[in-house]
Amino acid sequence: AVNEALNELYIEDEDYSSLRQSIDDFDNFNMIALASKLATHELLEFRRISAYVYRCNKKWSLSIELSKGDRMWKDCIDTSNESGDASIIEKLLRFFCETSEKECFCAALYTCYSHISPDVVLELGWQNGYHNFIMPFFIQNLRLTHLRLNELEERTAPPKEEDNNQDAIAGTYSSLGGMPNGVLMLENGGGMGGGMPMPQAGVPGMGGGIDMSGFGVGGMPNGGMPQGMPQPGMPQGMPQQGMMPSM
Repeated sequence: AVNEALNELYIEDEDYSSLRQSIDDFDNFNMIALASKLATHELLEFRRISAYVYRCNKKWSLSIELSKGDRMWKDCIDTSNESGDASIIEKLLRFFCETSEKECFCAALYTCYSHISPDVVLELGWQNGYHNFIMPFFIQNLRLTHLRLNELEERTAPPKEEDNNQDAIAGTYSSLGGMPNGVLMLENGGGMGGGMPMPQAGVPGMGGGIDMSGFGVGGMPNGGMPQGMPQPGMPQGMPQQGMMPSM
């Protein structure tokens, strides 16, 4: 009740700016009743407030029709865009074509771009000869379509051939018993039991020819092998080089 009484004072004083601020700050009153009262006010700014109140309450058609009566084209376009209703926007575009408001038609295409179907724009432009006015709309539409197609092609593109080759190589290593870090374990086919090769005698760092001199033991002949034992690769019973067969 307080808000309504305050709004009545603003209307009596014809203080439309304070009334507009009061509506924005305090909405706890019958807004539709206020909009109906202001719709026939003699001052233009109060009728604009009426259209604004309808717009705030999502009464799109009432707001647009009220703005049309006062030729407030910008208010019509902004209300249509805020509605997001393609049918309301198309109706406004056809109205601009019927009244030969070319500039308003072009401004509506720009403002309501995301809610307008291209076929509607092409139809209205062809019927009314507005080819120059619809061209910016289609330039922007083609650009966005091109960008979306490029993005879609990048998402659906098959993997590159190099990636496939790398995957195949990694799969081969895995099937051969590769290590987790990608290093392949190779086994020597020769040697004892197919394992690691025998250390060579006398080669430093290979485990062969162990120096036993510190223990009072002299070097062993035949590459560190005890006498009487056959050397690898020689049949048993064959005399080793430098040894006489026992009688």
